[in-house]
Amino acid sequence: MGNLNRRAIVVGASAGSLAALCLPRFATTARAAAPPQCAPPGLAPFLPSHLTVDCASRRNFRAFREYPDYLGLAAVVSMTTVRTKFGTLPAGNLSLFPYLKPKGQAARGKIWPVAVPASAMLFVSGSPMPGATLPPDEYFLRYVLQAPWQSFIGFLVDEAHSKPQAQMAWFSNVDLPDGETVGVDWTSPNLNNPWFDGSHSIPNTETCNGKAWRGIITDALETASAVAC
Repeated sequence: MGNLNRRAIVVGASAGSLAALCLPRFATTARAAAPPQCAPPGLAPFLPSHLTVDCASRRNFRAFREYPDYLGLAAVVSMTTVRTKFGTLPAGNLSLFPYLKPKGQAARGKIWPVAVPASAMLFVSGSPMPGATLPPDEYFLRYVLQAPWQSFIGFLVDEAHSKPQAQMAWFSNVDLPDGETVGVDWTSPNLNNPWFDGSHSIPNTETCNGKAWRGIITDALETASAVAC
């Protein structure tokens, strides 16, 4: 019986040694976390100290405030200097452009006070975006500005969100200097994820400076609401 016990110990030790030899090396070595991806290929991460707001966007914000039941605003920020169909927009510019909500789509024949940016100060007359299959921010870049959409981040501005909605990570309410409040949806189906490590929403975290971006954009919305052009 003693011989059998010694044999079992030897066999067990041999099996254990073999298992240890077969364990892959990385199983006991922690992998370094990959750095966040904060820009599309070929472009550099970008964080300005503030945003400019083109003249057309200030006018469009005024139109939205006049017709909040009819219009919402697609919002985009240029992450590089970009050429559009109408001119050049600098890096770090906030553009706001109206889209028709269902009540606006039903108001056929209505002439809306809409402006399309040509530069920081120049603009041409335009029309709100109709209901379409593309998200409003992407439609604005592809079909109105005809600009390289990969060079922008995007979000939506509308009437204030309900209190439960405003507590969700991808929504915020912004109180403006005139005492009014607007709601922001920080999500873009296709524009944000290359700039914010795969997140379709501008994150309220330090990842790719998401929290800083939210603050900079909020300041620019206050400018759009308060400064006439």
